[in-house]
Amino acid sequence: MSELIFYTHPMSRGRVVRWMLEELGISYVTKAMEYGAEMKSLEYLAINPMGKIPAIQHGNTVVTQVAAILVYLADQF
Repeated sequence: MSELIFYTHPMSRGRVVRWMLEELGISYVTKAMEYGAEMKSLEYLAINPMGKIPAIQHGNTVVTQVAAILVYLADQF
């Protein structure tokens, strides 16, 4: 299975996504982002053109926004 990458900031709504990931017991890599320039970098804008967190990347699939991420994780795992 493809690696799951979780883009977040400790003081964001990403905490809800982290809870779901832990409840599912799946392995994932966390990429902690800083507000501001890092979220607006070309590298991250290629993941999420809105430049916001949280986001996940699972293989070729990118999902943004908490509710959509939770639905995706529930469907996949």
